[in-house]
Amino acid sequence: MNIEDVLENWEPYHAIREVIANALDEQLISDTADIEISEGEDGWHIRDFGRGIQIEHFTMNENPEKLDSKDGVIGKFGVGLKDALATFNRNGISPEIR
Repeated sequence: MNIEDVLENWEPYHAIREVIANALDEQLISDTADIEISEGEDGWHIRDFGRGIQIEHFTMNENPEKLDSKDGVIGKFGVGLKDALATFNRNGISPEIR
C-alpha cells in the first residue's frame, strides 16, 4: 500500500475529523473541560483545554500515554495530526494552531 494513495483520497472533512479526535483524546487524557467547536467569520474553531501541542506530536510514533490510557481514546498511532495537516496543505487550507 502506498501512503500517498491513501492521503490522496482524504478530503478536508477527514482532516477535521482527525483534529476533533485529537481534541477529544486530550480532553479524556487530561480530564479537562469539553471541547468547543464553533464557526466564526474566519472559519471553524476546534478548541480543547488540554496541555497544548508539543514538538513530539509532529513525529511519527505510537503514543504510550494514549496506549496506556482510559477506554475511549480514539488515536494511538501518531499519524492523525500529520495526515490532517498534509490534507489541509494539499487543499490550500492554512490552519492556525495556538
